[in-house]
Amino acid sequence: MDIRHIYNVAGHLFSIVMPQDSFLSDRMKMSYGPFAVGAENEDGCIFSLKVSDEACAEGASLVYSNSDTVERGFVKMDVFKTPQGHYIELTQPESQVVNAKLSITDDFRQASLVLDGHPVERWLAFNTAVDFCFLLSTASKGTLLTHASSVVYKGRAYMFLGKSGTGKSTHSRMWQTALKDVVLMNDDHPVIRVDDDGNVTAYGSPWSGKTPCYKNMSAPLGGVIRISRAPHNRAVRLAPVQAYASFMTSCSGMTWDEQQAHGRDRTMQAVIRSVPFWTMECLPDEDAARVCSEAVTEVWEAKS
Repeated sequence: MDIRHIYNVAGHLFSIVMPQDSFLSDRMKMSYGPFAVGAENEDGCIFSLKVSDEACAEGASLVYSNSDTVERGFVKMDVFKTPQGHYIELTQPESQVVNAKLSITDDFRQASLVLDGHPVERWLAFNTAVDFCFLLSTASKGTLLTHASSVVYKGRAYMFLGKSGTGKSTHSRMWQTALKDVVLMNDDHPVIRVDDDGNVTAYGSPWSGKTPCYKNMSAPLGGVIRISRAPHNRAVRLAPVQAYASFMTSCSGMTWDEQQAHGRDRTMQAVIRSVPFWTMECLPDEDAARVCSEAVTEVWEAKS
């Protein structure tokens, strides 16, 4: 017997359908549980993902592969176009075998997922698949799925960008150590949404990487800061062109698809028009948190 779970992330509803005794159920309680809503919201879902034993690959032709990332420990993703929509194969870096097959319709509203491998790999693949469905379904809805660490301070959210290993999570921890009343919102994939009036809000999500931080919370986005290792601590405000170059590498997107790419681009530009962007040249110490927080909050304090 299948059961349907409905979740609300950044104001977007989606459903996941799976067997009642699925091994995923217990694992989902921690990460997805805070975002669960009642069954009465079923009609408002932007997509529905069914954990199944069949995914349609008929007529598939390869349109994208991130093969180069496997050597760096990332999930390998091969995306195929089909007459019905898209078909995606996921390969975990440890096993080097395909352990998830995802098919999704052209309108991104219906998806089917087949999982294989040991439980840990299936769980990782499941998370990636749901994350990907959310990305595809919201790209044209003023929404960005980012690769960042995010905190809330003085009523606003601040996002820290950077390549893996540059110190995003470390900088978030320094804010929590050096400053009062700092709350970690998400440590891997916070969501940004721009409403019809141009207001920019950051949201927690069920996807938080290695840090178990699954908070259903939101706050106005106060700043986006790229972390750069340096022998000093200095915050540098970025011009719009610089901000775009900094931002684009940390926003997920199906850039090989024109409609998806345009949706991501429009939302990125809307964020840049409303929110200050910075580069934080810094050491991994508490003084860096103080220097950064003073610079990025001063903008808003001057306006109040």
